[in-house]
Amino acid sequence: MASKRSTTVAATSSYQTLPAADDHSRLATVHPHDEAGLLSKLFLHWATPLLKLGNQRQLNPADLWPLQRENQCHIVSASFEPTFRRTRSLVRTIFYTYGWRFAVIGGLQILSVGCTLYGPVVLKKILTALEDSSVAFDQHAVLVYIATLFGANVAQAFLSAHSTFQNQLVTVKLTSALQHLLFRKSLALDAKCRREKTTGEIANMFSADIQWILNFSIFATQLWLIPIQVAVTLVMLYDVVGWATFVGAGVIVFVLVVNNYVVVAQRRCFVRLRQCQDARMKSVNEVFGAMQIIKLNAWEDKFQDKIAAERNVELETLWRIFSLSSCVTALLYGAPVVVTIASFSTYTLVMGETLNATKMFTALTLFNLLKIPLIQLPSIIASMMQALVALRRIMEFLQMDE
Repeated sequence: MASKRSTTVAATSSYQTLPAADDHSRLATVHPHDEAGLLSKLFLHWATPLLKLGNQRQLNPADLWPLQRENQCHIVSASFEPTFRRTRSLVRTIFYTYGWRFAVIGGLQILSVGCTLYGPVVLKKILTALEDSSVAFDQHAVLVYIATLFGANVAQAFLSAHSTFQNQLVTVKLTSALQHLLFRKSLALDAKCRREKTTGEIANMFSADIQWILNFSIFATQLWLIPIQVAVTLVMLYDVVGWATFVGAGVIVFVLVVNNYVVVAQRRCFVRLRQCQDARMKSVNEVFGAMQIIKLNAWEDKFQDKIAAERNVELETLWRIFSLSSCVTALLYGAPVVVTIASFSTYTLVMGETLNATKMFTALTLFNLLKIPLIQLPSIIASMMQALVALRRIMEFLQMDE
């Protein structure tokens, strides 16, 4: 009787999954993107069933799609590893293996930026048509401009979505490739190298270093796209406010020069941070590996103080990094405002020109387009510094003797 009661209590106290009214849980065997048609891929409609199911109930592992064959580790490593063996450089290997994908992503993003820059052109045309009383108002032309602007915005949305999707696919492949190299190297190290590289250092490479590289890979194309976007925007500004644009460009150059010094300091801090993290993880692993000896000799406080001191050094380095990041962020958030004030002041006070509605609103729109790339630039540069540090650490590990 007692056994029956305990069984009943155990059964009623365990967690149960409530059955859904329409349970579509199934183990998918084919990724829907592989079977999708052209329109489905264009509108990303192949992902709609999963989104609908997730809106109805909590998703289960059986609801998720299998990994596409081209993204599976053995397929990715089959092309990535031989290239690395030949080049002995992660940067060149990534470029040779996925360079054409980054080129496609860059092309999509250039078209997206072009659609974005079309807005100020249309705004200038419409305001000129409204302001110019000497010419009859051409309603048909204005409607055409508005229609083309709508089309450009729709195209920009599609281009942005697909460039982001392709970027994420590259990230999945790069994750598999880098983790495969690290796993293989970890298993092939000789005894001497195993003593030099602790488990904590290797774990840091898997968790933090690879993540830093992946974070930068998402924005890698922005590194060369942002200067092009800024240059084209400044040319368009020159057409509106003349050489007053160069005053704003001078402010941008000054900000970038200051930012360069800060970025160099950030890179030193990132290198120092990784060294501090490795030292702390080494001490933690020593504690777990010699726990019986530490307990026997009552060395708990000694090792606790050692780990705490290493953690304090790590926190001081983090504080420096965040302080430098705050300075860069404040500088580049304020840069668009300073550029706008400097350009308008030069145009009206120095050049003695009249700032009418067409010029003012068109220039403000262009200045607003400068804001986003200037705000993104510091985080992208900081991400690049982190990725370079991570690449150097991983390359040192991959070059160790087997």
